[in-house]
Amino acid sequence: MRVLFSARHSVSHLLAMTAAAQACASAGHEVRTAGPPDAPLSPALRGTSPPAPGWLPDLVVSAEDGAAETGARAAFPGGRVVRWTPLDHRSADGPAPVRIDPCPPGLRGGAESGAEPDALSVRQPTSHAGQLPYELREPHHLLRVCLRPGPAGSPESWTPERLLLVARAALGLDVEVIVLVPAAERVRITGALGALGGPGSFVRFAEPELLGPVLSTCVAVAHEGGPDVTLEAAAHGVTQLVLADSRPAGDRLDRIGAGRRLVTAEEPLETGSSLRLRRHLADLLYGGRALATAQRLRSAIAALPSPEAFAGRLEDLAAR
Repeated sequence: MRVLFSARHSVSHLLAMTAAAQACASAGHEVRTAGPPDAPLSPALRGTSPPAPGWLPDLVVSAEDGAAETGARAAFPGGRVVRWTPLDHRSADGPAPVRIDPCPPGLRGGAESGAEPDALSVRQPTSHAGQLPYELREPHHLLRVCLRPGPAGSPESWTPERLLLVARAALGLDVEVIVLVPAAERVRITGALGALGGPGSFVRFAEPELLGPVLSTCVAVAHEGGPDVTLEAAAHGVTQLVLADSRPAGDRLDRIGAGRRLVTAEEPLETGSSLRLRRHLADLLYGGRALATAQRLRSAIAALPSPEAFAGRLEDLAAR
């Protein structure tokens, strides 16, 4: 079977399909990927390659919107196209006979988002890439809160001012804060964040690639609503505070009680924002209900079919 995993406009959507693509390749199928032309290829996908001219798939797994998916159908008229539903899509963008949704049913959108209760499910393995720095592997006596401001250049990524505001709110709760930013961007914010903790500051840093290992040590995470961090945190049973204007991840978490979303465009003055953030973080850390719901969400994700079982379902689809 020849399978094309296509997310030509989003690296994060392509990476979300990595485990499923690798499972298909391990099962002996011919796998190709189509992502943004100028995007660096993830090490996890270097065993695959773009489709060569004349290569025709039996099955296209597409994370595109309606227009791009129609293009995939036109480009590969002999192959069946199924839709991978990314977490940050608000609508289904038109009818699709078959959908694949990596979210557990409780975290899927309602009828208004086009979600289908009978969509195929697949468990996305938690990330264990890389090793935590020594200082983060030490036993810690404080609760840990992760801050993920988002990739540079993303419309929803935080400004340094917002990152400072969230860190100040978290540190007021006597927690250890771990900020995920690349070393190259760390210089301009290290001084300001370090000053918040005073002597023996509890602000630490880690590379964004260590998202999974860091979350495995945390109780809560504040982030910009990206689908990667949302599902990774859900798989670890971590409560979530989403600061974003347009992404629906926070709305879904808020609906089931595993997190909160705050609309950043409505932020009041800095002092009011800091107090509001601190109140919401305190509820996520100590309220009890959010922690219990996040743990149930983790169990629901663990019960989803493995990528290997999912590869078998794709074989059945192609055969039909």
